[in-house]
Amino acid sequence: MKELAKTVRKASKQLLKLNKETKDLIFDDLIKGLDSNRKLILEKNQLDLDEAFKNDLNKAMVDRLKLSDERIDDIIKGVKTIKDQPEIVGSFYDEFTNDLGLRVKKQRVPIGVILMIFESRPNVVVDCAALALKSSNAIILKGGKEAKHSNEILGQIIQDSISKYVDKNVVSVLASDSREQLNGLLSLKEEIDVVVPRGGHGLINHIFENAKMPVIAHYQGLCHMYIDSDADIEKAVNLVENAKTQRTGVCNAIETLLIHKDILPKVNDQIAKRLLAKGTELRVDEKFSQATKGDFVAAKDEDWSTEYLDNILSIKTVDSLDEAISHIDEFGSNHSECIVSNNQENCETFLRSVDASCVMVNASTRFNDGGQLGLGAELGISTTKLHAYGPMGVEQMTTSRYVVVGDGQIRS
Repeated sequence: MKELAKTVRKASKQLLKLNKETKDLIFDDLIKGLDSNRKLILEKNQLDLDEAFKNDLNKAMVDRLKLSDERIDDIIKGVKTIKDQPEIVGSFYDEFTNDLGLRVKKQRVPIGVILMIFESRPNVVVDCAALALKSSNAIILKGGKEAKHSNEILGQIIQDSISKYVDKNVVSVLASDSREQLNGLLSLKEEIDVVVPRGGHGLINHIFENAKMPVIAHYQGLCHMYIDSDADIEKAVNLVENAKTQRTGVCNAIETLLIHKDILPKVNDQIAKRLLAKGTELRVDEKFSQATKGDFVAAKDEDWSTEYLDNILSIKTVDSLDEAISHIDEFGSNHSECIVSNNQENCETFLRSVDASCVMVNASTRFNDGGQLGLGAELGISTTKLHAYGPMGVEQMTTSRYVVVGDGQIRS
């Protein structure tokens, strides 16, 4: 592993010499490669799906694993968006001239070598490779064994697109899924600048405990939606349905719905009817159960701290905005939180008080996504405040340095 990491580190220096025109050629070749190899990509993905069904992989993981023509279209669209973004690496900002005549400015520079560790999602391979190339970072991608065949073919297509212009090792997709290999990588602080894990509790904890380099964690999404007493009822019902059922096995779907007691009698039956029609299992508190017609499960204490990644929703009635905020403070995962309200003061209080990488007002939590927020794609959604918070696009994959231009000035 050390030799591979050294090779990637050496190759990363070549990225600093690439201009936008050359990067665009790489992106064009990558887009063509993905489009022309659809059949092969889907065949390899089916091998992974067959293994997933054989091993009884949970529904959320299977949903993340599955590729289709539509999802390949989305991957290609993401690459095109990244390609069309302005070139920010090497750009200057915050420039000023001091009293001695020194011109001081900041410059955006790549982080260097990124180790990306993720589970199940093969689209991550292309998304992260494209973002790394755009931001002039080299990247080592280590996916889970459940996506082995998909990751390998996508890695091959990426390297074929790169190899005419730069050392193909600037994007390295690892085939092995051994814990020993992972631990070996986590020890290479001289060769790898940062590790970015995307996964469950066990993976994230293992990375924090063993990594010798900085960690930017992309942790679970225990997301909430709070319906305030002054909410628009129709909007509230639509937002709940979308945030829970549009795609259930993703980190920005809501897991808990908080409803103000004063609006409960106005929205409860509509929410229950809409969600039960979608097959959602509702785990509800006593107040909701008593006020609402339907077949419900009584919520237990552990439901408030569970990321289901499934078509399950916990519902709790609260007496006030402050109680909703306190609940989110206790159980939220700093991912995506939403208030539905027409009360501007309450919305502003929610925005000031809730600690999350993305806070929504009258909008679905499903929008906390790099593609939806104009980044093209994302390295992930960071729930770690250092070095980034929220979806990580090209800008978040750079750091800054000072450039000082003088004319012989010396310090007295």
